Amino acid sequence: KMINGEKWLKNKVQCQLTVIPCKNWNRDMKYSLPVKPSPNLPNSLSIALYPSLCFFEGTVVSAGRGTEFPFQCYGHPYMDSSEFPFVPRSMPGASKYFKFKGKTCYGIDLRKLDVDSLRAEKAISISYLIHAYNQLSEKTDFFNAFFRNLAGTNELRQQIEKGYTEDQIRESWQKDLEEFKKVRSKYLIYPDLNE
Repeated sequence: KMINGEKWLKNKVQCQLTVIPCKNWNRDMKYSLPVKPSPNLPNSLSIALYPSLCFFEGTVVSAGRGTEFPFQCYGHPYMDSSEFPFVPRSMPGASKYFKFKGKTCYGIDLRKLDVDSLRAEKAISISYLIHAYNQLSEKTDFFNAFFRNLAGTNELRQQIEKGYTEDQIRESWQKDLEEFKKVRSKYLIYPDLNE
């Protein structure tokens, strides 16, 4: 609805769209998917962590692809002061392309995090990305070209490289976020409960 309404497609093309809202549903209702949406999103925790950990796809750090717990950990063979070892291997039905196949990575195990607490935060966490960046001594190759696609601009990368805290980065988003929420409000199908 928003893409059509704001005419974001090339040449202001609009697609035919019919939205059928769910009755008696709200944004705070918990829902567990009956099937994995992807071999790399095997459970509710991986789904809840994905928006935060997907940034690692644009770095030298592994987000656990090639393990039994993808998007529930992160690490690198040379990550300092990280005690959780994991070894990415080929897995049936999973992507053939992942970092550090057969190499021991050291990192952070997030499997003890509570899904309900993550959902209640209603925010991505940049703390994992900042932590990994600070743990690796080689900074020049930390980010790859794909990171810009994930973040939308180079600003997040530059802020991390300059040593910004998560709070400083979040603060830099506020003006644009408020503007986006104003535009978005015209298209919401379900009321936003925290506004």
